Amino acid sequence: MRTIAIMAAALLLAGTASATVFLHEGFEAGAPGWEAFGEINGQSGSLWHIEDHRAYEGTYSAAYNTGDPDYGYDVGFNWGLAASPWLDLSDATSVELDFYSWLDTDDCPLPLDITLVMIQADALPWLPLFPDIQVFEQSQWNHLGADLSSLAGMDHVRVGFYFDSIGPIFNSGEGWYLDNISVTGETCGSPVPEPSTLLLLGSGLLGMGVVVRRRRG
Repeated sequence: MRTIAIMAAALLLAGTASATVFLHEGFEAGAPGWEAFGEINGQSGSLWHIEDHRAYEGTYSAAYNTGDPDYGYDVGFNWGLAASPWLDLSDATSVELDFYSWLDTDDCPLPLDITLVMIQADALPWLPLFPDIQVFEQSQWNHLGADLSSLAGMDHVRVGFYFDSIGPIFNSGEGWYLDNISVTGETCGSPVPEPSTLLLLGSGLLGMGVVVRRRRG
């Protein structure tokens, strides 16, 4: 009977969900698989780069600014999108995005800059997660996240971080830093057998146990 219980428990565990890390990037070894898109004064280019000026953990982060020595984005009109590697979420049953953000934008009374967290699935256009994630300016590290479970089951998904100066003036802030970006979730293994199947299997195993005992007897 002990053997039967162990086998039944193993069958149940085979169908339970398990935690999976689809992406974890702290930028300590660069940004493998990431892409940067953007425009600076009408020319193709992006201010996104790996930076050691600020980091939530470790030495490096992803930064949207000019880097040393100015650490700003006062270079006229500019925008940039940092895109993660493509992720396969086809086995996921739930998905969570988690990251740390440090933001310092213009000193104008009106918020003239745009910061968005975005998602893209296959060849579809980028879509903002706003208002699920609102990136506030606080000039300190903030822990942010969002439920991306609506993307579970898709096999070609990526996350993007978009900064837009809107115009060429009032660009007096230090910019945007990102660190410890992760996409995690639950994945399901083999399907859990139906209760009726478990009952039939259990009775079959029990019968086998009776036969073995009789043979031994």
